[in-house]
Amino acid sequence: MNETIRKHIEELFAEAPKTRRAVDLKEEIIQNTMEKYQDLRKEGYQEEDACKIVLNSIGDVKELFSELEDPNPLRLSEEDRKKKAMLKAIAASLYVLAVGVYASCMMASVIFSAGAPHLGMLGIVSAALICIPATGMIVYAACMYPDFHKNQDTLVEGYKERAYTRNREKAVRISVNAIIWLLTVTLYFVISFATFYWHVTWILFLVGGCAQAVAALVFSLRRDR
Repeated sequence: MNETIRKHIEELFAEAPKTRRAVDLKEEIIQNTMEKYQDLRKEGYQEEDACKIVLNSIGDVKELFSELEDPNPLRLSEEDRKKKAMLKAIAASLYVLAVGVYASCMMASVIFSAGAPHLGMLGIVSAALICIPATGMIVYAACMYPDFHKNQDTLVEGYKERAYTRNREKAVRISVNAIIWLLTVTLYFVISFATFYWHVTWILFLVGGCAQAVAALVFSLRRDR
């Protein structure tokens, strides 16, 4: 029956895109179907009945063919894609503005060093405050994914759900790392200019690395639950 199952799934994927992702999905479905078949046989089902049940549980794989051609199986609507692009453009503009504010304050502190000793600190704080909404926009844009609705309990729907979860988790993880390092760099400059303990404040980067490792551990534990 294993050959019957494999032959049936090979036929289902006859018109699938010739990509690595399509091959991986086909092999995953074959493996899961054979395991399900063996479980049904252990429960006492006859060979033909067990085979029919598992083959009917596969679902319509053709729904995935267009998605297997795209590196990202989750597509936003045209409106959401435009919104995401706009958020990224605004965020990039804010980052450029932050650099400009910081550079202007540093130049002013050099030119008017006698009368404006704190312009350097003002530039750092101002740049950091400008970066906060920019980072928020990047995080929001990275987490924009269409809602997933599982219509039925089939192997195809299971694949869609796992792909959705992986992509969403990756986006959140990248966003968390961005926030961690933005806070780390901001605190480093603010504390260093306030205390002038540059030989000590570099430890903040070690703290940032530890925070990133903890965040990675949390994501790993959530994934294994």
